[in-house]
Order: sequence, then structure tokens, then C-alpha cells
Amino acid sequence: MSEAVELGKGLHWIGVKDPTLAVFDDLFPTEHGTTYNSFLVQGDTHTAIIDTVKAKRFEEFLAKITSIMDPAEVDYIVVNHSEPDHSGSLAKLLQHCPKACVVSSQAARTFLGNQIHAPFESRIVKDNESIDLGGRTLRFIAAPFLHWPDTMFTLLEEEGILFPCDAFGSHYSGEGIFADEMPDFSGETRFYFDCIMRPFKERILQAVAKLDGVELKMLCPSHGPIYRCDARKPIDLYRKWSMPKAAGKRIAIFYLSPHGNTEQMAEAVASGAGLPGVHVTLCHINHASVADIRDLMEECDALIFGIPTINRDIPKPMWDVLAYLSTVSLKGNIGGIFGSYGWSGEACRMAEERLKGMNFKLPVPFVRSPFMPKPEIIAECEALGRTIAEEVLKK
Repeated sequence: MSEAVELGKGLHWIGVKDPTLAVFDDLFPTEHGTTYNSFLVQGDTHTAIIDTVKAKRFEEFLAKITSIMDPAEVDYIVVNHSEPDHSGSLAKLLQHCPKACVVSSQAARTFLGNQIHAPFESRIVKDNESIDLGGRTLRFIAAPFLHWPDTMFTLLEEEGILFPCDAFGSHYSGEGIFADEMPDFSGETRFYFDCIMRPFKERILQAVAKLDGVELKMLCPSHGPIYRCDARKPIDLYRKWSMPKAAGKRIAIFYLSPHGNTEQMAEAVASGAGLPGVHVTLCHINHASVADIRDLMEECDALIFGIPTINRDIPKPMWDVLAYLSTVSLKGNIGGIFGSYGWSGEACRMAEERLKGMNFKLPVPFVRSPFMPKPEIIAECEALGRTIAEEVLKK
């Protein structure tokens, strides 16, 4: 889409689309591309741009601004979040907006100073501070760790329009820019949450609580479609997805077992862990979805991993599961490791290093078995499970 889109009088979408993008930030697949949304808000006396776009799309971005007004007359550039897909064009834009003041949180100002190696005028704003554009007020809502420590939301108060940057967005580039014009993209919204926002559930609940009582007529995230109808829908979904699960002591045992040996050990660990008041879930990782595994990780007080050694390494499916640990909001940090091996047994030690690096408490050393576990190894597995369950019950 090469044209700016008028959202209301003196309010325009000036973002750019990237419909062919296959992988975002070299990390997340984007089956339907993405958008880099930016907005121009004109008051009676002052004008503000809210967020910019990725640097490689600057010329298209600038053309949209120029089609509406002279960039030299822009007064403020609001940086809700300084990640390069939103601030990448800022340095170039400032060359065309010589009187513009960059408005951001303190953390964002620090990050921008490490990205733009030239002086620029800036204003640090705190939670609930505002700027008067003349008949229009921009109010800033601190929302740290959604998903960087610098994030804030911007609310156009008089019209109930929220610009929340990465929160509530999706990597989806369709025809038009409005959610009500699109086919169902709810799967992309959930995938985006799981990949980017899920580790910060407590922060999400704090941020959405600040929106209670605010009448919202439009939601303008920085990626994906704009919600001009039912603006609270994605906010309510984030609240639902971030709510803590029911109370109770739970342990999950994630395992992989090519020849059945690690599975025998897993069953012994589960038997030992099954103390009164503790619910134990055995999860063969090849028989569970990624969503199921992540849910279990978040719901449980302790996580135990059964890992065979294949070619002197942790098998890739289990490496992937261990990688999920950094994408979820963990309830506890108690862990345990066991596994079988053939002629070498490096996997358990590798997993131990991974868990220790993530500040897991390992109350008992890992248990290994060459090939099929003997009765004494089964007894050690039961003891491992029991010790971890006792640790959980102390909490």
C-alpha cells in the first residue's frame, strides 16, 4: 500500500507493509508477512509522529508523510519502543524534521543513544504524563517489558485511540489495514503472543489493568491490522492468556525415549514424585504440541527432563524443548535431569548446564543409565522424583 490512510480528521496511518517477509528478525516465521505501523497525529498547534518503520522502508515512509504535510513542521516523534523495526528510520527522519523532539521513556532514550550516534532533542516522559497538541492530548502509559524494558503505550485521549506498539499485534499483512476487512487471523495473533509476549505475563496483567475504565474506540498496534471495531478484543485475549492457572503443586516430566530406556526411567521418576498433594504429568515430547509443552512449563512448580544421549549430544527435539524455557513465564525454578545413553552420556551434563544457566535449582544430581536401567538405577530415579517433590512441597 503506497498511500497514507486517513483514520480520522488529522489522523493518518503512515506505515509500510512487508507482505513477502518470511521470517521476522531471523527468528519467527511470518506466513503472511507483517506491517510496520506508524501514525501521524495533527492537533491545532502541534503535530506528532508515533513510531517509525524499519530503516530499509524509509523512503516509502517519508513519501507518506510528505503527502500529508511538510516533515519540517513535525513537532514530536514518539518512540513507544526502540527496537529497530520501529525506530530504525528515526535517524533519517530527524534529518527531515529539524525541530522535532523525540519523546520516549528513560530506557528508550538510553537505547536510542546507542543506536543514533548524533545529538538530538529529547523529552523523557513518565507514566501518565501527557503532551498537548492543541485540542488533542497524547497521554503516555508505562508498559515495561512488553516486550522490552523501554515500552510505553500512547493514548490519544479525546478519541480513545491507543497506540500500544508491539502489544496486541500480529505479523499479518493483508488487503487494507483494518482487522474487520481481513480473513480470520486469530492464529497469527496467538502465535505472536506466544513467541514475543508470553514470557512477560505478569507485566501484561499490570499493563492491561491500566487500561481498565479507558473507553477505547480504536486499537493501533505496530504490527498487523488496526482494530476500529471491538478494540478491546485483543486486550481481553492478552488478559485471558496471561492469567495464572489454578493453584496446586504440579510437576511435569518431559522426556524422549528412542528405545524405551529413558521412558522406563521417566516412569520411575514419576512414581517417586507422586507424593500426596503433588500432581505429576508425564509428557513424551513427540506426543505433545508446542502449546501443550509451554502450558505445562508455566503451570508446574518443577520441571524434570528425561534426555537420552544421541551422538554425544542432546537430541534436537529436546534441545527445542529446553529452548522454550526462555519463551515462557515460569512458575518455579526447581528442576531435575535423568537419561539413558549407549557408549557415551554427555546429554545430562549439557542439560544441567542449560538449567543452571537459567537459575534453576537442582536439588539432586542427574541420574544416568547405560542402555537399559538396572533396578538400582530405577531406585535412583524414584529417589530423584521424591526429592524434587519434597522440595516443591516446601514452597
